[in-house]
Amino acid sequence: MKNILVAGFALFLMNSCTKTETNSASTENEKSAEIGLVQKPLTLKSATGEEISVTYFSEGDAVAVKIQKAGEEEQKLSAKTVNPSGNPIFTNEEFMWELTQEGQAGKLSDKDGNVTEYN
Repeated sequence: MKNILVAGFALFLMNSCTKTETNSASTENEKSAEIGLVQKPLTLKSATGEEISVTYFSEGDAVAVKIQKAGEEEQKLSAKTVNPSGNPIFTNEEFMWELTQEGQAGKLSDKDGNVTEYN
């Protein structure tokens, strides 16, 4: 009788360990899916008709943006600060992108201080 109880207890422990590992694996999959979040690219136009493609994505725990002007190289900008309305401002060595109108528009500034607004 004692051997049956020990075997039953051992079987119980083995099953509970397996269930914990399965839950851990599903949690890790959810985290990795979260890290790779990418929004659909937005195509915005300036007042002069110049088009720009803007793609927001997650970069670890932060938000980043890829910006590509027609015929130019794609630029990746990381969120560095926020504007007075609480929207993030993204920068790299060449450009600064400031969100306006809740992500549906923005201002692009280059390193020379030229600002272009896109809607």
